Amino acid sequence: MKFYNTLSLGVIAMFLLACNNGPKVITSNETPSAKYDSGIFSEEDNQTIEAPMESGGFTENLHTVVVSKILPTEKYIYLNVTEGGKQFWIATGKQEVNVGDTYFYRDGLLKTNFESKEYKRVFDTIYLVSKFVPKNHGGNTGNLTANFAEGNSKNPQLSQKETIPTHTEEIKQHKGSIKIAELVANPSAYEGKTVQITGKVVKVNPNIMDRNWIHLQDGSKNDFDLVVTSNTFVPEGKIITIRAEVGLNRDFGAGYRYDLILENGTIIE
Repeated sequence: MKFYNTLSLGVIAMFLLACNNGPKVITSNETPSAKYDSGIFSEEDNQTIEAPMESGGFTENLHTVVVSKILPTEKYIYLNVTEGGKQFWIATGKQEVNVGDTYFYRDGLLKTNFESKEYKRVFDTIYLVSKFVPKNHGGNTGNLTANFAEGNSKNPQLSQKETIPTHTEEIKQHKGSIKIAELVANPSAYEGKTVQITGKVVKVNPNIMDRNWIHLQDGSKNDFDLVVTSNTFVPEGKIITIRAEVGLNRDFGAGYRYDLILENGTIIE
């Protein structure tokens, strides 16, 4: 009888041990950690402590900063900026930036103890920014005044003819296309209408305000920077034919203001 009692106790003990050694159940509260990358830097030894917010319209989570110091490198630039009386560092892709000018950016990725090998220094905190946009980026779009008369041509920022080799004189116009010079000469005649333009893409600002901002030239008036918005991305240097609606005096905010712009472009070829 004692043998059977002892055997029963042994079976019960083994059952209890088996229950305790069973697989663990991970509840929904346990979430895996994720590493976020801004797409600008790839140093793995720098600690990321804050992830960027979900991207929405360009004016959401918009920061307005003034540049006070520039540290350029071969691929990137470090910028000491001020916003609301607070000074901090950001890093972005190499581009032309001027001290004292105002710029916009969204959703910077905060990193701590970030090492710059070029300058042999460690930034206690720094924001990695993928899009750093000048305040007047929408103002350099051609040589039109408010009444669309030919304006002041002495401002070198309004002309891309000398800075961008387009070779647009070789462009063959697609049937049904009008010249940019025709549009600029009498924009009010085209307001609200759909026009077709054949030209070379000299610059693209992708995925801003849920659209791509395409800069076109066709050789007929290269001192005017014609901008076309489209949901289709087109690489720089490509010759395209696009149909879009003519808009006048459009202000999208965040420095995107245009006397003349083509919107909702559809690529024909």
